[in-house]
Amino acid sequence: MWLVLVLLVLNPLLEEAYWRGYMLRKLTDARVRPAMAVFLTSLFYSLYHVLSIMPIFERPWNIVLVLPVFAAGLFWGWMRLRHASLTGSVLSHSFADAGIMCVYFLYLS
Repeated sequence: MWLVLVLLVLNPLLEEAYWRGYMLRKLTDARVRPAMAVFLTSLFYSLYHVLSIMPIFERPWNIVLVLPVFAAGLFWGWMRLRHASLTGSVLSHSFADAGIMCVYFLYLS
C-alpha cells in the first residue's frame, strides 16, 4: 500500500518538480527556446525512465515503451509552459501512474 501511495503522490510530485519545474525553468532562463527546452527535458526524462523499463521488458518492447514516456514528457512540458503551473502536470502524471499500476496489477502480475 505504501508503494502505491508513493507512486501515485510522491513520485509525480518529485518528477514534475524536477523535470518540468527546475530543469525546464533552467533551460528557458538560459535562453533556450521554450519548444526546444520542452523537447530536451522530455528526451532526458525518457532516458531516465529507460533504466526502470529495461529490466522489466525485453527488447524491442523496452525501447517501444519509452516512446509514450517521451510523449507524456512533451505533453507535461507543454502544460507547464501553457499554464505556468505544475498542478496540471502533477495531476496528469498521477493519473498516468494510476493507469500503469492498474494495467500491471490486472494483467502483468
